[in-house]
Amino acid sequence: MKKTTRILAILSVCAFMPVTAHASSPVYVVQAGDTLMKIARENQTTVQELMQVNQLSSDRLSIGQSLSLPGTATPPVYAAAESAVNEAPADIVSQGKSSSIRAGIKARITGDIVNVRKSPTLDSEVIGKLPMGAVVDVLDPGAEWTKISFGQDESFVATDYLDEVSSSSESSSKEESKKRKKSSFSTKELYRAFEPLLNTPYVLGGTTTSGFDCSGFTSYVFKELGITLPRTSEEQFQGGQAVSLDDALPGDLVFYDTMGRGRVSHVAIYLGDDLIVHANGDDVRYEKLSNMHKLYPFFGVKRYSDE
Repeated sequence: MKKTTRILAILSVCAFMPVTAHASSPVYVVQAGDTLMKIARENQTTVQELMQVNQLSSDRLSIGQSLSLPGTATPPVYAAAESAVNEAPADIVSQGKSSSIRAGIKARITGDIVNVRKSPTLDSEVIGKLPMGAVVDVLDPGAEWTKISFGQDESFVATDYLDEVSSSSESSSKEESKKRKKSSFSTKELYRAFEPLLNTPYVLGGTTTSGFDCSGFTSYVFKELGITLPRTSEEQFQGGQAVSLDDALPGDLVFYDTMGRGRVSHVAIYLGDDLIVHANGDDVRYEKLSNMHKLYPFFGVKRYSDE
């Protein structure tokens, strides 16, 4: 009996022993569909660091290729708490919270990263995520779940993470419209052009709804708006009207060096309120502008919308 008790005691101690990272740099094996940007994001590093550590002269990858991951050693995670760390829900539903959300209005996401689900239940498939500040069209509000416009799928988010866009925000939008002078499209037309493309997979060189790269996505959206853009991000940066980030408006293009080569290699569409939309290496999605600024060198803003 004492022996059994001793064994159980040892096992209970082991359950709370930290799971430590390997002392040496971990290795990532390239899989189908991987890009350097995707690998960098998933492993909390940058494309530039990946290229330097692995002495890469090109962003081309081969399936099965081994890459050393720089600076990705993580602090110990206790095994008993590991599932809680990895499964932190982004759409816990409060019971009975009063809401002013109504059908037909625009609402802003108030959670950091909020799950978009296929049906109004926590057991439903997650079909996307929306960052704080993203603005969505409310189709059918509910006490716990609200149906929203999200691509072409029937989509739901927890009502707790929605706030009606205030009249002050609407006033701000009107001021932006005045600043825009002779815009060839409205913000509403912009959203209508790109929202059906959300979650489209990233494909290097892609220019169609089967898959986009970053400049293929911006070119497609602007073509829908009646504007022809140059093909690559570098060429798009060479054209247009340069504006400061402080004066950026929804529909302007923002540019970054994501390859660490000292020149433009990525483009996204600015939406205002610290929000952009782009083909980011995984798929077409929303992103915080401030997050991009932390990850990559910023090159500037260009405007193609004025007539």
